[in-house]
Amino acid sequence: MLFSENLIKKHKLTMPQLTVTAETGESRSLSLSANLVSIGRRRDNSLCLPHLSVSGYHARIIDDKGCLILEDLGSTNGTSVNGRKIEKHVLLHSDEVTIGNYQLRYSETYVSTPEPAPELENVTPMRSVEPIIDPHLEQIISEVAALKIASGDKAGSVMPLEKAVTTVGKSGGDVGAIAKKSTGYYFLPMNNANNAIKHNGTDLQPQVEIKLAGGDFIQISGEHLEFIYPFYG
Repeated sequence: MLFSENLIKKHKLTMPQLTVTAETGESRSLSLSANLVSIGRRRDNSLCLPHLSVSGYHARIIDDKGCLILEDLGSTNGTSVNGRKIEKHVLLHSDEVTIGNYQLRYSETYVSTPEPAPELENVTPMRSVEPIIDPHLEQIISEVAALKIASGDKAGSVMPLEKAVTTVGKSGGDVGAIAKKSTGYYFLPMNNANNAIKHNGTDLQPQVEIKLAGGDFIQISGEHLEFIYPFYG
């Protein structure tokens, strides 16, 4: 038996994959050949899942001595494997992962491979994972952003930023404006009468414009606002 196992390891190569299925039923298979795969709503993730049910940086898959570890990154809605919420989990063949409105099925297949040449024995091929972007949403994603209230009585409320300029804050108090331009969305703190307006925890100076990126937080008039880009309703 030991001889047979060694023979399999010598002449077979594991090819781990994720099959990702959206709530629309559309699915796509991705090979996991990188040492780190980040998963989340923001477009700079290896695997982009553009839905509000997914956090900006939701989870990641890392290679730990040949084992693939799925780790939740403190996401809002959590990560589940086979119906149970996890913080860390060693992925096994046929595991069913739930991230927001997406179902991810992990699978392992074995393919025959010739023995590598001696000079290539320690070389590991690295390929990036193709992001998932619904082609029917490309036009919307490129044009529309939104603000999500992340604290207080209205937490969870979402306001699309469809106008050229949208003001936030309270009249006579802390006020800011978000401008939609051809190069992106920009935030201008106009007046901080009561408390400093913050961007990702850093105080902003009045009348100094900054460019926003998806997942940014604005703190104004006692509210925490998450800037969502891309956004689709």
